[in-house]
Amino acid sequence: MLEFVRSILGTDSSYEILTTSYPTASSVPLQNYTILRVSEDIYAPKWVTCHPLPYPYAVFFCHYIGTGSKIFKVLLGGENGNQMEALGLCHLDTSEWTPEHVIFQQLGTKPGASPICHFLPVKHLVWVPLPSKAAM
Repeated sequence: MLEFVRSILGTDSSYEILTTSYPTASSVPLQNYTILRVSEDIYAPKWVTCHPLPYPYAVFFCHYIGTGSKIFKVLLGGENGNQMEALGLCHLDTSEWTPEHVIFQQLGTKPGASPICHFLPVKHLVWVPLPSKAAM
């Protein structure tokens, strides 16, 4: 994983690993959340995201999307009062994505029509070069 990250972000860079945190302790496994606060964009002209795969040991699928994206942190409040800090990602230019991508089918849109934004689940990682801080 580190070799791939270094091949994208550079061997002379220091990195920060960002992820979505677990919510504070709650007896409700699923609940609706409200956005309480959004950070400033996290400056990351290049970034690598790594998604865990379902194996009996740690295996990640890592990739880099070269077109413009914005990364930010979002403080979410649950119905039970618990909070979590989620990592958000907006892909600003989807014009080169395949039209068959499942997200276009789900949202009823097509490549290049609009930005695609989403949260990253817990245990998914985003590597960004330092400095990259966004205060919550």
